[in-house]
Amino acid sequence: MGFLDKLEKGIERVVTGAFSKTFKSELQPIEIGSAIRSEMDGNASIVSRDRILVPNTFEITLSAADYGRMKLISERLNLELRTQALAHANKQGYQFAGPLSITVGESANLGIGQVYVKASSPNVAPADVQWSPRLEVLTDGLVFEIQKSRTSVGRDQTADVQIHDTGLSRKHFELIWDGKNAGIRDLGSTNGTFVGGVKITEQALPVDSVIKAGSKSFVFKLVAKAVSN
Repeated sequence: MGFLDKLEKGIERVVTGAFSKTFKSELQPIEIGSAIRSEMDGNASIVSRDRILVPNTFEITLSAADYGRMKLISERLNLELRTQALAHANKQGYQFAGPLSITVGESANLGIGQVYVKASSPNVAPADVQWSPRLEVLTDGLVFEIQKSRTSVGRDQTADVQIHDTGLSRKHFELIWDGKNAGIRDLGSTNGTFVGGVKITEQALPVDSVIKAGSKSFVFKLVAKAVSN
């Protein structure tokens, strides 16, 4: 069963707050930063049209072995994690709910390569958040909201997203969306589908991925929207 088959069946792959590598090995700072960013995205809350709040306190827990290594570079590690968190917040348009605080501790219950992140913030009264996917055509300035679990893109009028470009096949590629995760699949196109400059058949599709098909360049985005109660 391939990635998109799992995605289409809505299989849960991640437990909120926890990160564990497939192959147990020493944890790297970039992986801790990734876990923090995931918590920020998962806990983003809209309090007004122009304010998306995210937690400002992150308590990182590592295995004893990983913590022992990280403690040797604690000052540099904290600076790097703060830099990554601030850069991600700026890119996504987030605001922290208070002064940013990142602490690192250890637990005997975690194995090498595992990290647990506890995110918290002062009490606020946010609206519920819904993440809305969209496809932007960079070369044309067009924006298409993705509303279906499978959305085809091509030059034919039968495609869900029709783009006038002779370099595109009638149905060139499709986007898969399960409400949380995205994927992309080439539909047997003549000229191929490229993600990040690499020709693909099917794969996961991270936010801000650049897709090249025909003579067009696309980017996959997620936009936070408030949900009325």
